[in-house]
Amino acid sequence: MTTNDLTDDTDRRHSILEATTLSFGRFGYYGTSIQRIATAVGLTKAGVLHYVGSKEGLLHLALTDEYDRAGDLIMADMIAMDRPLIAEMWRRIVALNSTRPDQVHMFSTLSAEALDPKHPAHDYFADRERRTVANALNIRWSVPDGVNVAHVLEAGFAMMDGVQLRWLRSPGRDLNTMWADCEDALLPSPLWDGYR
Repeated sequence: MTTNDLTDDTDRRHSILEATTLSFGRFGYYGTSIQRIATAVGLTKAGVLHYVGSKEGLLHLALTDEYDRAGDLIMADMIAMDRPLIAEMWRRIVALNSTRPDQVHMFSTLSAEALDPKHPAHDYFADRERRTVANALNIRWSVPDGVNVAHVLEAGFAMMDGVQLRWLRSPGRDLNTMWADCEDALLPSPLWDGYR
């Protein structure tokens, strides 16, 4: 396989994931077909399946490779720091998500659709909430004395999901500004002064 072949494969895979992100965001998992993706990227169904294996493989790639990867890098940075700030983690996640509204739309649509226990992403979303907080609890956060870090993390991630939905419904609004308002309620002064 030549360098050009590898580049072509990477470009095709990227195009497939972009088309999938848009389709899952607009039509959900059930409303998206491999044929829809194939048509969007100019391949046959077999061509798309060559890259993703199956429709569930496409779902897995869109959520873990495309959506989670960037957030995982932020968490890895936090782990590497000595006594990082929870507020800084959230600001970085919000800043990232503000640059990728199509992916946030996809994530939100699939999350709602996956409330159904029979949905192929149901376990992913149920596990993701638990896993995200559990992983964040392994970080030595700099927080005020007496703060229940688990409760703050759970509340913050839930608040982030909610504010992102409001943002998607309000084109033109700035997600970072919307999050700053939430942060004032979540990490109130004077308790959190010096920890934000």
